[in-house]
Amino acid sequence: MTLSRWTDNTENSMEDIINNMLNYEEWRTPEVDHFNDEILNYRVIKAFEENKVITLNDTNIFYNYITYEYEKVRAGEETNEMRSQRVYPLSGYIIVYSDGINTQYITNRSGSSNTLTILRKLNNYNGRLEVTHQPLRINEDIFTWLIFKVLNSAGDSLEDDSRLIIEKIIGFKGATNDRLAEVKGTGNRIMNILSTLAFLFENETVSYIKPRVIYNNDTIEFSMDLIGTIDIDLETYTGDYMMDPETERESKIILKTFLEIIPKLLTAYHNDSVNEDWSPERKREFFTQIGATIQEKINEKINE
Repeated sequence: MTLSRWTDNTENSMEDIINNMLNYEEWRTPEVDHFNDEILNYRVIKAFEENKVITLNDTNIFYNYITYEYEKVRAGEETNEMRSQRVYPLSGYIIVYSDGINTQYITNRSGSSNTLTILRKLNNYNGRLEVTHQPLRINEDIFTWLIFKVLNSAGDSLEDDSRLIIEKIIGFKGATNDRLAEVKGTGNRIMNILSTLAFLFENETVSYIKPRVIYNNDTIEFSMDLIGTIDIDLETYTGDYMMDPETERESKIILKTFLEIIPKLLTAYHNDSVNEDWSPERKREFFTQIGATIQEKINEKINE
């Protein structure tokens, strides 16, 4: 499930923003299918009567889960007699959350102009930078660092104050190669190294990566790409929220991943870079180590 993060730049409170979305009959002009003058459907629903709260990074985060569904007439099909071809539905959800000062959204759509249009429509904004995309700042070097940590520090926590472990890289892709590869910190190390070597030498960059991360009692699989899009596999989650109602569980997993887990991974990468535990020289040594290990095993087979 693709997810993107957005910031509301108005000075409205989270409560006012949600109430404005729900009270759309007060400001919305109904859209009409001019083929038959039918008023098109439009609906916005709040999941929780009272805003929920979750503590992340020692801060209380208030949140609610908004679902929406509305209809549009498809461009170029305005005179098509078949309604299913003429009219199409748009639906999704938005997690609206706030630390008491700033309000942001996480929605199940990519960080595209189409998503921005939807957020403006739901809020009755007019396109004056009321909402802006807030992608996570991710680069290719972070992806290589994640692979390095799995192969060389399997089971080691990236933090002293919490349990943060990159258990496994489920898959990664290169800019010119869609083949997925898997890297584990356990199992057949030579096979892991071989798959890593083959992939890295075939691709100049890694454009996408999907790690499995253990964070305290939670195990979460998610993917990241170079444009800052996050995709969380909610079906494979295990942890403290498993017995919560579905909407509340999904909200907590998404918020924890965006606001706590990924920022802590990025901080660990930054700290390794500052301390020179990860650097261009260390990266070259990593590749050299992979090659040397493989050559050693080849020599062993030849001698046998």
